Amino acid sequence: MAVGFELRPGHDKMRTMKRTILFVASLFVLANLAGCASSSATVSPAQPVMTSEPASLDFILVSTTSDLGNVEGERRSFNDQVLSGLRETGLFASVEDENTTNNPGTGIKVESKITGITKVTHGARLWYGGLAGRARVVVQVNISDLGTGKQIEAFEVEGNSGNSARSGLTDEAIQRAAEQVVSEVVQINSRTARLF
Repeated sequence: MAVGFELRPGHDKMRTMKRTILFVASLFVLANLAGCASSSATVSPAQPVMTSEPASLDFILVSTTSDLGNVEGERRSFNDQVLSGLRETGLFASVEDENTTNNPGTGIKVESKITGITKVTHGARLWYGGLAGRARVVVQVNISDLGTGKQIEAFEVEGNSGNSARSGLTDEAIQRAAEQVVSEVVQINSRTARLF
């Protein structure tokens, strides 16, 4: 008398389907956890060269534009972060938005133009986690003397968000790019201070 188990029709298919679902779910979780690249920012060229010496850095006028469509919120956010970053350094007597103040004639102007952006929304990060990718913003920056209009420096910054399951939105990329602009202005200030 042989003892055995009788498999119901479709039992093997059910087992295979369960394994497949478990495997796909495991891959999704691992992709979300593994997608933890940290945020970053770069400046090109790596060390911008001053083309003329600024006369005064007591007053800084900040302006941000973009020819891209549907980036007004990101443009305002970038401009605000550059303004607040420069103010927080405590190095400059006055840091103002070009749209809210008159040009006093002396100081420097920091003109930024957003030339590229890859957005990652909260909804995309929530649904896709690390698979939503990294947010990215590319900004051309021109720093000039307000009195003479002479260019002091020109460079490009790129900010990238992380792409972890819990972070990595467009705001993070904007913040990284703005931090680089602030850093470059602080370096100009330190080089200028050594001259006087």
